[in-house]
Amino acid sequence: MAVSSRVPLGADHGSAPVFFLSYARHHRAPEDKSGTAEDPDRWTLRFFDDLTFEVAELTTLPRHARPGFMDRELRVGQEWPRRISEALAACRVFVPLYTPRYFTSLSCASEWYLFQARQSAHELTSGTRPEAIIPVLWLPMPDTDLPAAAQALQFDHHTLGEAYARLGFLQLIRLARFKDEYQLAIHALAREVVRVALSSAPQASLPVDFRALRNRFENAEGLFDAAGDLVRRVGGRTPLSLPGRRPLALPAGTQKAPEASGTPMVEPLPDLPDTSTGSADEAVIAYIRAAQVKLAEWFVSRPYQIASADFDDFYFREVHPAAKAALLRHLTPYAPDGRSARPPRLRSLPPTERPPGGAPDVP
Repeated sequence: MAVSSRVPLGADHGSAPVFFLSYARHHRAPEDKSGTAEDPDRWTLRFFDDLTFEVAELTTLPRHARPGFMDRELRVGQEWPRRISEALAACRVFVPLYTPRYFTSLSCASEWYLFQARQSAHELTSGTRPEAIIPVLWLPMPDTDLPAAAQALQFDHHTLGEAYARLGFLQLIRLARFKDEYQLAIHALAREVVRVALSSAPQASLPVDFRALRNRFENAEGLFDAAGDLVRRVGGRTPLSLPGRRPLALPAGTQKAPEASGTPMVEPLPDLPDTSTGSADEAVIAYIRAAQVKLAEWFVSRPYQIASADFDDFYFREVHPAAKAALLRHLTPYAPDGRSARPPRLRSLPPTERPPGGAPDVP
């Protein structure tokens, strides 16, 4: 099979790719201004073409669909960051090509982190951990050279063949004498991609510009460490209560209220006071539950942006007003006992009405 010269962009625009190929890109030599030299990523392109063909054969995708996504950094119209972000937010399987340069690339680390954030959000909200990262040895690498996030993956490379596990895909694809071993390995990898896509894919999320992560970390090592922290912090946690999972558990003796149109019911939060003890407790619970619905919507889609100005704006624009409205619906206004205090004024009082001392007049 000839090495492809076209530029793959993945599945049709608007559709979710089955897999996202993450790799450390090469750059053309500075003296190659004409672009006539061989593409330094030609073997990666060949691998992508072959894996895409095998995955397409194992699925029922339409004939025109492209099941894979590969970034070729087409910067025409500056569309490439959006395309990468959309693919990372929707792809079902993440396929990183292991090389020494991969784990020093800030772009590769950003792609890994965003996909791991999707997996961690899925685990927090469903209670099941997806395992949708399938590592590929482009060049053989000892486990001791891998960051903790990569070492934590459970994948037996020998299932793709002994020659692949010993040499990696780059040697199999370049050397003609390993043609049979390469074909068997690429087919076995495609079968694993399809299996994981159908059984272990994480929930899709809203696209996030992966360049924002590169601006927050000085090097790839720190970003891979952050991805490993996501796995450690989420593992074993109690799943979040999400809207629409099951109806509220109401106290004994109360009637079930009809669900408001467009407002999903949520599970009861743990360790809350009995709602039958008084209006104040009911109001607090209503506030927390209304806030929970809004916060769950954000966390499922963008858990990695919690510590951001966007989240702060979202909280004060949507979460707090909705929770406050729920709280007010459960409160009964009443007048306080005794004489009401004089409301504060911004205009000057006549000298006869001014209390002794106090703040200066505000004109």
